[in-house]
Amino acid sequence: MVDLVMLQVMRDLVAIFGVIAGFSYYVMVVRNANKSRRTQVVLNLRSTLFNEEMNRNNIELLSMQWEDFEDFQRKYDSTVDPDKFARRWKTWSNYEGMGYLLHEGIIDIDMVYNLLGSFGILQLWQKYEPIIMEQRRFYNEPHWFRWWEYLASEISKKRLELGLPARVTDPDVYTKEF
Repeated sequence: MVDLVMLQVMRDLVAIFGVIAGFSYYVMVVRNANKSRRTQVVLNLRSTLFNEEMNRNNIELLSMQWEDFEDFQRKYDSTVDPDKFARRWKTWSNYEGMGYLLHEGIIDIDMVYNLLGSFGILQLWQKYEPIIMEQRRFYNEPHWFRWWEYLASEISKKRLELGLPARVTDPDVYTKEF
């Protein structure tokens, strides 16, 4: 009788351990799949952001000069220079999307910082922040490019965490002669 009870207990324990092992395996597979997806998203972002076209866009955007918001509008508004507007919008929108993915936890700041760096993202944000802030007021859109702002803020925090200055080199570095 004792042997029968012992066998039933052993059978139940084996079943319980089997369920635990199966569940643990499932959790591990899901975690690895999520990490792989996040990594793939960052690699896709990297190939989108770091190609010849985007490098040219970034340099062009960094070399643009203006005195104030009105001067910016006179020189670069979508009705004045649709091509520059389109390139600017594409670049800004890429950073906006990346900031949203970061906010939603689809990617994390370590992935962004280690695979994409901080220089270009922050440099463009620093240069265009006053324009974007004025556009928020002008168009009455308080959330205009808020996710890019969030991205820049998180990258600045990461830089501070690593003992680096929150701001990068002068955003007008491409317009200066060496």
